[in-house]
Amino acid sequence: MSPYRIKGTAGALLNQSFPLAGELRLGTGPDFDVTVEPERDQAAEGDLLAVLRVLDDGAVQLEATRAGAVAVNGDDVTMLQLAGGDELRVGRSRFILQAPGLRPERVLTDEATRARSAQWPWWLAAAMLLGAGAGVAWWQGWLPFGSL
Repeated sequence: MSPYRIKGTAGALLNQSFPLAGELRLGTGPDFDVTVEPERDQAAEGDLLAVLRVLDDGAVQLEATRAGAVAVNGDDVTMLQLAGGDELRVGRSRFILQAPGLRPERVLTDEATRARSAQWPWWLAAAMLLGAGAGVAWWQGWLPFGSL
């Protein structure tokens, strides 16, 4: 069983999950794996709107069968390789692709995922030097409030 799935985030299929193994067909009739409501004047009953496929290398490919019927992350598409977290709009429904391990390359680059060094030791050292400098300045009488 594939760990990939699409989950409804808006529309009539809100919070429903559909496992993505092999091929998943989205359309406007009961003959499809996922039945969605069409946008006004875009599709008729029984029209295939999109096909999601898990390829041999584990990638997920979206193929839209109608221009303007499918959008990914807000952009109309006809064919696209998807990444985990992508939002799909098919008809009046919205879905999110839940694909553990399918890293979105266009967002998570190697630089963004590299572990960052801790900053607090530098801040602590700077605070200690500032405090020591203020103490010396007070001791030498360089500060006007030195003799309270």
